[in-house]
Amino acid sequence: MKKIAKKETAPRGETIVKKDAPPPKAKPAARPEGQVQVLVFCPSDLILAGILKALEADAAIEVLNIEKNTIDIFMDSIRKLRPEVVLFASIEPLPNIREICKAIRELSKGQKTQLLLLGNIPSHEEVVGLINSGARGYFDLNDALSQLTEAIRIVQKGEIWLPRDKMSSIMDRIISVVGRDMKEKTLDQLTPTEFQVLRLIGQGKSNDEIAEVLFISKNTVRSHIKSIYAKLDTHSRLQLALYAINSALF
Repeated sequence: MKKIAKKETAPRGETIVKKDAPPPKAKPAARPEGQVQVLVFCPSDLILAGILKALEADAAIEVLNIEKNTIDIFMDSIRKLRPEVVLFASIEPLPNIREICKAIRELSKGQKTQLLLLGNIPSHEEVVGLINSGARGYFDLNDALSQLTEAIRIVQKGEIWLPRDKMSSIMDRIISVVGRDMKEKTLDQLTPTEFQVLRLIGQGKSNDEIAEVLFISKNTVRSHIKSIYAKLDTHSRLQLALYAINSALF
């Protein structure tokens, strides 16, 4: 005969917990709204102390790690921790800083890590080169460190941060450099729809807005942008916007 398992019962108001039942898993703590995860590279203890003091004043900034040693260890931390913003501080100009920016950009593909450089602001030409290499901004250590958290939030959104007193002249220089570098890349390579997409990017339109204006899907917009990148040999939306501005497309 088949044995029938007895149903465990308990006095009213009590529950029976089996001894072999696994404990309930704790739910991971929800991430605070607006929090930004940051990785810091700074070989100078003096500069690092100022950076950390500025970041500690903002509870929404989470410092994932601090690297002070080799670039290789620093790159490994980016790969493992996947920060939203990387702060790279350097007082002395590094001869390979553009290569470092490009390496961080390559590591960050698909994880939306943005790079903010900190140091003494270099020449306009060097700033242009660094932005084209993957940096999203340059924070001048001569500026008030109280502005650092604002700079972090700006670049975390994918926007550009530059010293406010130098912003206009640097942007003028970026536009002229983009125009010079692209003078041989004519708009004749673009299809009529790609031309319209480029024009709307120059107006600051998002992909959603472009799709609405042109009555196409967001996926189609992304396909057109990818094609424009290839045809104009560009690597960022900023370059496309500056090209559109320099070409007076609107």
